[in-house]
Amino acid sequence: MTAKIRVIGGGLSGCEAALQLADAGMDVELWEMRPTVTTPAHKTGNLAELVCSNSFKGLALTSAHGIFKEELRLMGSRLIALAMESRVPAGESLAIDRDLFSAAVEKAIASHPRITLRREEADSLDPRELTLVATGPLSSDKLTQSLFSLIGSERLYFFDSIAPVVELDSLDLDQAFAKNRWDKGTEPDFLNCPLDKETYFAFVEALVQADTVEAKPFEKGQLFEGCLPVEEMARRGPETLRYGPMRPIGLHDPRTDKRPFAVIQLRAENRQRTLYNLVGFQTRLKWGTQKQIFSLVPALKNAAYARFGAMHRNTFLNSPQVLEPSLRIKGTRIYCAGQLTGAEGYTEAIGTGMYAASMILAHERGEASFAWPEASCLGALTRHLTDPNPDFQPMNFNFGLLPKVETRSKKDKKGIQIENCLAALADFRPFPAFAGC
Repeated sequence: MTAKIRVIGGGLSGCEAALQLADAGMDVELWEMRPTVTTPAHKTGNLAELVCSNSFKGLALTSAHGIFKEELRLMGSRLIALAMESRVPAGESLAIDRDLFSAAVEKAIASHPRITLRREEADSLDPRELTLVATGPLSSDKLTQSLFSLIGSERLYFFDSIAPVVELDSLDLDQAFAKNRWDKGTEPDFLNCPLDKETYFAFVEALVQADTVEAKPFEKGQLFEGCLPVEEMARRGPETLRYGPMRPIGLHDPRTDKRPFAVIQLRAENRQRTLYNLVGFQTRLKWGTQKQIFSLVPALKNAAYARFGAMHRNTFLNSPQVLEPSLRIKGTRIYCAGQLTGAEGYTEAIGTGMYAASMILAHERGEASFAWPEASCLGALTRHLTDPNPDFQPMNFNFGLLPKVETRSKKDKKGIQIENCLAALADFRPFPAFAGC
């Protein structure tokens, strides 16, 4: 008899897990409620739809996100491979065409003989049924209630925001220049919208005074620090944006041969480069206010918006209390993966889907001692998710999660951690063929 599993959620983690489990020989029933049941943030019913941004962040092996993606690539991640095939120019980062990527994932799922896709809402959980919950931070109310009834834990949440997307034809390109920071790469991948000193401070003041969609007092302490709304950053001080998403370092304007006082960078959303998003400009401003304030930027004066920024509430588990190191809910046959576990970020969602799939397969094979290497990125991330932590909060992967190394040099420390990670993975194979049960 072939083992069967129900995977709930057709996002990044659910699709990665479904493909890995099916490739290994399990029969997978993949449930996705969209488009029948929608969420506050998704725009389509497509599998693996990217919500907040089209960027998976850096690729350089010297960066945390770069070494993490390299680890997933080496271990055979299906979605990282599809993301690389759907790339749009973005310097040393992995940015993708959202539509091409979703279509590629849909094709991989639909063509797999061991995956059955069910386009309906899963509204209940049976602790005796082998299940992977990968519904992300925007799980349906019914499933969320079932989940939290099962674990007997209060739900946790934070507020996240989405950056606007503008149409290229609506921009004043005479007020912008194409350039990568420090001129890296063979061709410029970013459009840069410069601001002089006077315009910058007027822009910041407008952000500080602006109306927001949900200006509730309780939100302030529940914003995700890794994806703060631009207006919240502006309120932290007039220079904050100039040292954050609007930093001009490494961006000399070829028209003036000078560095602008501040810059808003635009990154391509699709391969045709007809749509661009405002890099680092997640916002909860009202739509009319967004258009009004961003029009203060000369290049964006008459910008047409394919999508305005928005804010949504992200629910996550108190993972250290309720999950085993395998990401299984204690006392059940239910595993969890993705942003629901507190692993914040696209690469992290794919990674935890991959991790959960490997742990499910190992358990079904009777390999209780199976574990990812301690020096690996996924091993470090899942330890953070499941080790005791009274102040647990969502987190992106970073070098601080990897095992400590003894060295005085920060640069040497990262280099050693990267070497240790790659060495630990040299003979590690998380997905041997599954023989059934």
